[in-house]
Amino acid sequence: MAYQPKSLRKLILYGFGTVSLPLLLALAYAVVHMDRVAQKSQHAVYQAVQATTSSQQLLDRLTDMERTARQHLILEDEGLLENYGETHEETLEIVRRLHRLPLDESHREQLDGFAMANLGLYQQLQDDAIADQDELVLTFQNLNRQARHLLASSNRMVDREALAMRETAGDARRMLLLTAAILPPLTALLAVLFAVLITRPVKQLDQAIRQLGDGRFGKEIGVGGPQDLQDLGRRLDWMRLRLKELEEQKSRFLQHMSHELKTPLTAIREGAELLQDKVVGPLNVEQQEVAAILQSNTLSLQRLIEDMLNFGTSRGERSSLHLRHLQLAPLIDSVCRNHKPVMMSRSIDLQTDLHDVRLEADEEKLRAIVDNLLSNAVKFSPAEGIIQVLTERHGNTVVIEVIDQGPGIPEAERESVFGAFFQGTHRASGYVKGSGLGLSIAKEYVDAHNGSIEALPGQDGGTRMRIILPLGQT
Repeated sequence: MAYQPKSLRKLILYGFGTVSLPLLLALAYAVVHMDRVAQKSQHAVYQAVQATTSSQQLLDRLTDMERTARQHLILEDEGLLENYGETHEETLEIVRRLHRLPLDESHREQLDGFAMANLGLYQQLQDDAIADQDELVLTFQNLNRQARHLLASSNRMVDREALAMRETAGDARRMLLLTAAILPPLTALLAVLFAVLITRPVKQLDQAIRQLGDGRFGKEIGVGGPQDLQDLGRRLDWMRLRLKELEEQKSRFLQHMSHELKTPLTAIREGAELLQDKVVGPLNVEQQEVAAILQSNTLSLQRLIEDMLNFGTSRGERSSLHLRHLQLAPLIDSVCRNHKPVMMSRSIDLQTDLHDVRLEADEEKLRAIVDNLLSNAVKFSPAEGIIQVLTERHGNTVVIEVIDQGPGIPEAERESVFGAFFQGTHRASGYVKGSGLGLSIAKEYVDAHNGSIEALPGQDGGTRMRIILPLGQT
């Protein structure tokens, strides 16, 4: 297993160090390389100057030796011969100094020839083998010519060293340019690599939190990266399991309570119907009114209980769609007929414009979607108001809109209204308070069909609930 830092801080520090390392190495390389070039150049210049200076000194010493030798031949003074010997030793030392320099083969051969000729002349003077001035002059002319050749060779050596320094400087410049060209992409690559290593676990945490926020507890949460983020991921997964357990307990409680409440409610509702049907005897006007109120409220309570039951089951049945091909217009017409008694009692006008669209959907869930939206519209519509139900096909989708003239939904609540048990700012007047589950159930069923639902403002106030569903499920 690859080594993982124990904390995000260490990973960031490692990343910073790794990204900076090539720059530091390049800087160190440039400093060392330029120092070597400078030292090499300094040494080359020193050697070239030594060669030129020494070659010039040979010419100077030859002039002194020629003057001393000619005086010795004329005056025959032994002291002059000793002076010549001292100058000759200085000349030999200059030759030895030149020998230590990195001369080429031709230059070294010239130096050796000069040294042999100079030594031979000194031997001849000691042996008094030269007695003629002309012979002496010719010998020194030959030595001077050789010394000038040495000086010319030394000058050429300076040119070679200068050329070598230019080439070395060019190589150094090319190497630095190559380093400068390689470093930016390498540094950028390392920066991107560590950016991915740092941001990937953070993105995983963000996705895990969003997953929990959306109520998707089925997928296990795993976070990579440093040890502390992995530990945080494991704690989030523990939270997921706890939330999943609580969600299951809540669903079981809702289902249990819904079923438990239905039994006494059925008895109350049937009793109210018996009273209204005068099975137990005639009722006066006040008693009939009480019986009507009792029956109306039992129906409202039954609807609330059914909403709770549907909500408890819808969250576990999103993927269990019973799909079949159906016509949308007849389905909506049948839902609208169920609400006509309530709309007639409040003088609400229902206007429909339904295109006969065929789609693949779960009939019961689609019926529940339309029923909840229409029920909401009736609940919030004023007396003698208008409710519109529209359908229209757009490409491979169908759009369903339910429009009312109620107080509308504030912009800040248009997302929240689809949350479970949410009660908006505006309440329905003269209507039984709802459970806040109708729109939540509608959204669950719309999402199960891979569709979308949104709350929009109406043209003249009120609310426009828009649903977009695909014609076919994949």
